[in-house]
Amino acid sequence: MTKNAAPRPSLPDDEARARIKSDLDTNLFVEAGAGSGKTTALVDRLVALISTGTAEVDEIAAVTFTRKAAAELRERFQAQVELTLNEQREAEVQDDLIVGRLVKALDDIDRAFI
Repeated sequence: MTKNAAPRPSLPDDEARARIKSDLDTNLFVEAGAGSGKTTALVDRLVALISTGTAEVDEIAAVTFTRKAAAELRERFQAQVELTLNEQREAEVQDDLIVGRLVKALDDIDRAFI
């Protein structure tokens, strides 16, 4: 969440959303309706995989149903990596390990299979 963003109201599936982002050692299948936030959840998970060192960008495969959706996913993934990198660089205590992982991910972003 950005500094100026209003807090989001809690949702009935907040626990599942948190698991998607944090349970990085488990394969998950996410099924939900259009506009429910699947792409956002997937992007958050991909960035968490990179930030924690659980995976490198060339070890990631994300599958969706259309080329248009894949292009949007890739675009949003890159934008979120850039945003997370900027947030890390602006943090009072910068984690150089995370910054390094994010920089490497941006350098290798075209090696992700999306």
